[in-house]
Amino acid sequence: MKRSPKLILSLAVILGIFLLGRLSLPGLGNFLVVEDQPQPSDLIVVLMGSGPDRMLGAVDLYRQGYAAEIVLVRNLVKGYEPVVNQGVKIPHDSELAREVAVQLGVPAAKVNILPGEALSTQAEALQVREYLKSRKEITSLIIVTSKAHSGRAKKIFVKALGSLAQEVRVTSCPTRYDDFNAGSWWQSREDLKCGVQEYLKLLNFYLREQFEL
Repeated sequence: MKRSPKLILSLAVILGIFLLGRLSLPGLGNFLVVEDQPQPSDLIVVLMGSGPDRMLGAVDLYRQGYAAEIVLVRNLVKGYEPVVNQGVKIPHDSELAREVAVQLGVPAAKVNILPGEALSTQAEALQVREYLKSRKEITSLIIVTSKAHSGRAKKIFVKALGSLAQEVRVTSCPTRYDDFNAGSWWQSREDLKCGVQEYLKLLNFYLREQFEL
């Protein structure tokens, strides 16, 4: 049976992770997580993906006064357009995320959904970059995402926003409502799956994605 190069590469990365992990499994988990000290910023950017936990973290930061505006990028939901085109009325994922913020007391006018139909963190970063081109007064933002995703997300945003006319400080504040355990990630099936996937995506960032930003 012929195996695809992608499968072979994935297996090699997974093997490499576990060989390194024999030296420091907790270290591999902690490497994925970047949690900066929150700083007063112009925007809170919520990345789509895991669910309401990310918006809950963003609302906490908003309530604490770290920023007065929340931004998210409309994500691609496969099958959504064909369904609504047949008259089915269902909210989009991005609209549900905004509704979480609104019901928790954030004014609807302070939660901005950017267009994009984003399918990746890279696509979200590029849409935020386009938005900031018309808002040159914005020089700082906080990224809210899941814990295991936080390190890679910050790398992508720093790279993407580096080409803007203004310098933009990127602060990573992963949501505290995410239960990823970096110190024992290999002991949970879900955390193990999440960790391996993040390392594969990190490899993709270093080998390909960073050159497209």
